[in-house]
Amino acid sequence: MIKRVNLYTEKQLGRFGVLLAKYPKLFVVLSLLMVAISASHLPQMKVDTSTEGFLHASDPARIAYDAFRNQFGRDEKIVVAIETDDIFQLDHLTQLRDLHHALETQVPHLFEITSLINARQTQGQGDRLVVDDLMAEWPQTQHEANVIKQQALANPLYQNLLVNPSGNFTVLVLESNTYTSKGDESNTQKVSDTEPMSTENLDLEDAFAGFDEAVPNVNGAPTSTQNKPDFISDKENSEMVLAVADIVKQYETDDFKIYVAGSPSVTAFLKSSIMGDMQKFIVMILSAIALILALLFRRVSGVVLPLFSVFLAVLGTLGLMAWSGTPIKVMTQVMPSFLLAVGIGAAIHILAIFYKHFDVYGNKKAAIVHTLEHSGLAVIMTSLTTAAGMASFAPSSVAPASDLGIFSALGVMIALVFTLVLLPALILALPIRRKVVAEHKEHHDRLDQFLKWVANFSQDHAKSIVVVSLLIMLTSIGLASKVSYSHNPLIWFPENHPTRVATETIDDRMQGSISLELLLDTHQQNGLYNLAVLKAIEASVNDLQTLQTDHASVGKALSLVDVLKEIHQALNENRPEYYRLAENEKLIPQEILLFENSGSDDLQDFVDSQFSLARITVKTPWVDAFAYDALLQQVSETLKQHLPADITVTATGMIPLLAKTSSAAVTSSGESYVIAFVVIAAMLMLLLSSVKLGLLAMIPNLLPVLFILAVMVVFGLPLDLFTMLIGAIVIGIAVDDIVHFMHNFRRYHLQGYSNRQSVEMTLTSSGRAMMITTLVLFIGFMLYLFASMSNLFLFGLLTAIAFAVALIAVFLLAPALMALTCPETPTSQTLESNGEKA
Repeated sequence: MIKRVNLYTEKQLGRFGVLLAKYPKLFVVLSLLMVAISASHLPQMKVDTSTEGFLHASDPARIAYDAFRNQFGRDEKIVVAIETDDIFQLDHLTQLRDLHHALETQVPHLFEITSLINARQTQGQGDRLVVDDLMAEWPQTQHEANVIKQQALANPLYQNLLVNPSGNFTVLVLESNTYTSKGDESNTQKVSDTEPMSTENLDLEDAFAGFDEAVPNVNGAPTSTQNKPDFISDKENSEMVLAVADIVKQYETDDFKIYVAGSPSVTAFLKSSIMGDMQKFIVMILSAIALILALLFRRVSGVVLPLFSVFLAVLGTLGLMAWSGTPIKVMTQVMPSFLLAVGIGAAIHILAIFYKHFDVYGNKKAAIVHTLEHSGLAVIMTSLTTAAGMASFAPSSVAPASDLGIFSALGVMIALVFTLVLLPALILALPIRRKVVAEHKEHHDRLDQFLKWVANFSQDHAKSIVVVSLLIMLTSIGLASKVSYSHNPLIWFPENHPTRVATETIDDRMQGSISLELLLDTHQQNGLYNLAVLKAIEASVNDLQTLQTDHASVGKALSLVDVLKEIHQALNENRPEYYRLAENEKLIPQEILLFENSGSDDLQDFVDSQFSLARITVKTPWVDAFAYDALLQQVSETLKQHLPADITVTATGMIPLLAKTSSAAVTSSGESYVIAFVVIAAMLMLLLSSVKLGLLAMIPNLLPVLFILAVMVVFGLPLDLFTMLIGAIVIGIAVDDIVHFMHNFRRYHLQGYSNRQSVEMTLTSSGRAMMITTLVLFIGFMLYLFASMSNLFLFGLLTAIAFAVALIAVFLLAPALMALTCPETPTSQTLESNGEKA
């Protein structure tokens, strides 16, 4: 049945070739029109390198984070750090003031800036509570500056938040607008916290176990993006970061060293690297492919036509991405060069058969019909298997991986259509130079002799090849079980990159540059007036600040309690021993009222307007996302120990988002591998009309994947969001060569040729194209060695090696398996003996 379907398909492809020959210009025009419509959306293309962009908008962790931002504003802040011998020297304070003012007045999309210049100082003056800036009265002498230094270093709130204990390192913290400035200007401010955020139906376990429950929105209804302005855009974030970078250059001196860090900076420079690398790689791979095609076909049409067809397919795919509103993300940046390499591979198979027939007979129409009948089905099947391998990422919980799976699969199919329609139509519509060749004359004698040697070697040593391959696979499986995992965007940058240096410096001096946000819901209005609850929060914060794991630690934790202790001290003659909570519960609301009446709105950073929801901000150093798991577990246990059972907790912010992304990546990559294996194996069974051959064909496909995992373990390379892609990509693309080998081997074998003859005829007819397509893929991925980010470097290197191993497996292991599992028929034995006598 399947054989008849295959034969019928091949005949229909031949008939389609006849139709192409009648109306080549029409098909060219239709193809160009489709691309033009799709590419017209390219100006709408966006780039998203945000941390939350790694998760789908419907992910519970993303929903919780969006609800948090609606209530408290953006937790991602730009940190400008200054290192001097003594920041409180009067000239340094003046430089700090000038820098603060420049940032405050010149940085776009800025909501608030905080530094020692405007740090809150709460003091009691008689029976009044006065809340003012630390430097409301500017020091005129060094003595006055020293007084300010004593006040600042004695203030627990400032320590490791605005200044280090030594007084030689300080930071300015820039908070952006929560919402985009496009449209209503009111969108540039935080949502009024007259709409409290509820956290009903959440429990402590859910808060630290993948965020199974969504946080309702600020008005208590289920979270929705309806009637909510968009959050600040990636473009606006970049504008803000670039403005800061330009400003700080004007103030940095040898004794006034400035660092710029924070997740917005990491995001902005990731975006810059992505756009730069993507443009660079497209040019490089186009140049490399053009050179390979020129050497292979030695005619202009063999270079220009396939490049033009595949490039249009890439443009069409990117246009569809833009039309759908899907931004380019960290992982999808590899898609254009990936599609170029894959699309050219299919075009090479078509052109190789076409030129061979055309050079002999000189009839373009007949050559196109022959080419589509001979290789059209195999090209379709290889494209389908490649698309299936990439589509296995579509269900991924990691949004960029899902986007890559969907649009790479779509792009492969678009490239297939253009390879079978546009490329032949262009050949038929344009003049093509013919190289006259005798019908039975062999080309590339040396290459053919090499391929014949490979065929005979695989047959003569079939058992040894299979045994060695199985030993490699078993060893690789054992090593692969020890593979480690990593997700740390910071180390994607070179060690000397300013953002990486700045982040690591701030982490060292200030004990953290990234935050974990904890939301504590009492479920009752004015629940935070309860002294027992406040003391539970205080005990939690005290213990949180002592937490430490092998790789992560807490540098500082802040909450409403810190503000209340500051107020209580001020109302008791500013005496240090009163830096504590009031013992009389009735004083709590009175102290809060006095603070609010002073004109300060700082409480809105820690509570909602109903005083039912509290926020604890936990600052930690930037480490690998997988290292946060242990810390999050300790945080969970600490809160359980101190908080009343009726308080529910939600963990959100950058740390839980990074942790969720890492765990989702591991789970999703495993699922993608299984999906890719099952789908491709099923497709091979259908194509080869045999369950046995389909399963055997998967063995050479798995060998390169297992081999690369073993190499990673041996060299201590972890699986990250990029190297996790290698398995499914290699399975999906390397199977192309298996399809061509098995398809042709089976055809020759069914015609009565022996295994040896079938292997030799397959390699000499299709082996050359396999080598060229593998070379294209190898070079295409090796070009990532020129990437500005280390994760792309390793991704390209390991994927390129995997393709080389895959070709070796197809040339040696696949023929060896056929020699051991495909019985010789009497006809094939007769044909072989006759060949020997001749």
